[in-house]
Amino acid sequence: MYSRTILNSASAIALTTCALSPGMVLAQEVEPSAADDTIGIHDIVVTAEKRVGTVQTTPIAISAISGDTLEQNGVDSLTDISSIAPNVSFGQQVDQTIIVIRGVSSRDTTSIGDPAVSVSIDGVQLQRSSGLNASMFDLERVEVLRGPQGTLAGRNSTGGAINIITAKPTDEFSGSISAEVGSYKTFNTSGHVNVPINDWLKARVAFQTRNHDGYRNNAPGVDGDDDNTEAMRLTLALDPTDRLSGILTAEYIRSSNHGPAYYSQAVERYTAENVPPGLLVGDVILRQPDIDESRFPIPRGQQWDSEIKSVRGSLAYDFDVATLTYVGGWRAMDVDRHTWHGGAFGTNRQNFTYVHQDRLDSWTHELRLSGDANKPFFWQLGGYYFKENNPTPVSDLADYPLSEGLFGEQVLVFGFGRDRIVAKSKAAFGQVSYEVLPGLKVEAGARYTEDSKISQGADTSISDFGGYLASPCGIRGTPACTYTVTPVDLSGKWSKTTYHVALNWQSSPNNLHYVKFDTGYKAGGFGGTGLDGQQILLRPETIRAVEIGSKNRFLDGRLQVNLAAFYYDYSDQHINQFITTPTGAPASIRVNAGKSEYKGVEMDLKFQPTPEDTLDLFVGYTDAVFKEFLVGVGGQHRRQAAAEGNLDALGNWDLSGRSPPQSPKWQIIAGYGRDWSLFGGTLNTRVQMHYESKSYLNFENYDSDKRPAYTKTDLLVTYTSPDETWELQGYVRNIENSLIITNSQDATSGAFNSYRYQFAPPRTYGARLTVNF
Repeated sequence: MYSRTILNSASAIALTTCALSPGMVLAQEVEPSAADDTIGIHDIVVTAEKRVGTVQTTPIAISAISGDTLEQNGVDSLTDISSIAPNVSFGQQVDQTIIVIRGVSSRDTTSIGDPAVSVSIDGVQLQRSSGLNASMFDLERVEVLRGPQGTLAGRNSTGGAINIITAKPTDEFSGSISAEVGSYKTFNTSGHVNVPINDWLKARVAFQTRNHDGYRNNAPGVDGDDDNTEAMRLTLALDPTDRLSGILTAEYIRSSNHGPAYYSQAVERYTAENVPPGLLVGDVILRQPDIDESRFPIPRGQQWDSEIKSVRGSLAYDFDVATLTYVGGWRAMDVDRHTWHGGAFGTNRQNFTYVHQDRLDSWTHELRLSGDANKPFFWQLGGYYFKENNPTPVSDLADYPLSEGLFGEQVLVFGFGRDRIVAKSKAAFGQVSYEVLPGLKVEAGARYTEDSKISQGADTSISDFGGYLASPCGIRGTPACTYTVTPVDLSGKWSKTTYHVALNWQSSPNNLHYVKFDTGYKAGGFGGTGLDGQQILLRPETIRAVEIGSKNRFLDGRLQVNLAAFYYDYSDQHINQFITTPTGAPASIRVNAGKSEYKGVEMDLKFQPTPEDTLDLFVGYTDAVFKEFLVGVGGQHRRQAAAEGNLDALGNWDLSGRSPPQSPKWQIIAGYGRDWSLFGGTLNTRVQMHYESKSYLNFENYDSDKRPAYTKTDLLVTYTSPDETWELQGYVRNIENSLIITNSQDATSGAFNSYRYQFAPPRTYGARLTVNF
């Protein structure tokens, strides 16, 4: 399978490259000439391989977005990157961000889950998705690495990695301040000041505030998806000697808002007149309803607050023959969530509330010794340690049965009570490359990882949930509720050795071709309480990936064509499943899928036909499918499986042939920008479009879980003054006002009796003024 898939893809890439190459490959520097640096596509320095390189000389499917490009495109949150970064998309799980690269994601955003896409800031792991958007200010660049990074960035990176690199202090005094106003009462500010203190010490202070009203009319509650965030960062650069250098960064982020907008609509059920064979009268019709975009009702009382403090840094010493580098950091995050769970309005489920509290901190340490990157033989060796501690997390499903909102007397419906949750990861890694012939390099690397997790406490649930819905207990003189308490004392250890092997050929200064094999691994975990009442212990995820690519510059560096083809053999994915327990209470569990297969091709093109015009085009095709996937089911899911003829003798639903969540077949990103001379300055106009074909947000692939194909177009107009001391930008994002579904919950749950969805931002517009000094 590997050889056939890759051979076909390799042939296509080779033919395309050869068709473009004759008479066009130039043996010259990739960078534009010093005489006219406006001609040609500029390279961006990257450190994806933990050494300095450029996008075009790094044999990885990587997108690097410079700080200037991020600013010009109005990117001030991680989710905005999907407008310009190829094969990247985002989903939501209530107030958590789900990152998807090439259709690979993890939808377990709980306190015991791990991401499938590794996110780091200045080399320090960000384990939790809360607060990711708030760090997106004053950046040097963002690197998006597609595919598993099993050796150098191996922690849970089965889908890929996103590296956020903040701006560092420079040798000159400088600064900027920006103010932005826009729709939904947007008022954002940002800025920085760079101060060289002396010859060996420099400082940079940056800040950002973001404020806007909610995007959705949630009456009687306050409009959701609002923002009220403040962030500040202090960075020191130290160069006390020619051999020793270091960076120290402290960051503080505070956010307070009314939480996500959750659309809920009472389910439609089959009647005797329309029930299909195999299902029952009263079963849910699993088709997507017509959504009333004018109103997203949420009870009053929803609130989401977080506070993040972090310190991180790096230190490097040059021994001539080798360089020793340390990267590490500490991050503490306090989160308090009191968010609606989406029960249908007008029922005794409308005040179900998710009450969540985290007080967690994490430490990251990495020590790396590397050779001289300019020598034919280059090597790296390192060790890695990560620990996250979450003492006494609270994660409850509560109800306010006699209230008009999410306040007053509370009844605990289901409690995920833990005395502590601890996750640790240790790894040792190494990678070497050798130039066997001029331009031809072989690479090999390995990483050994040991992970461990502890989860101690108890699950508490109402013993007769159906009875509770019929007649509330434990409130205002009613009888006390009867609870079932299940002690939980879980621990798990997992280990894995992952590999990297590659052959890279720099056939000319402007042409790089590569083929590589990588394996990836994501630690196992705890899946919750299954239908049989037993705790689920998840096996690790593993992925084997083959990729072939070609990176090329033509026409004096004005045309860039990067091509890639990939094949993934993915096993034991952690899949979220929403179930109704034997007591009738709702619960979210995780299970291991058997095997899935991903294969695809990508073309990433940039063209600068004139110094004033720039064209970007990315086209990606991904075919992702579960090859083996059995899941135990009950209730309507079981009847659905039997009606399809996919229920085995043990009561498992065979989901082979379904698509993994959020894995569209097609993704297209196109952009066109032009510079115009105006009043001695420059007016830049840019239009950019993001298209995704149909995908599903749950593994069952019901129509009710479908995310229809959509197109999202942004328009940006930026004027820069003649002396570049100020800049004014106007923008409209999502011109079509597309309703883009980012989350869909299981409609068959009798606990909610509703179709439940979340959405990306609607059309927004505004203007930003930046003053530089």
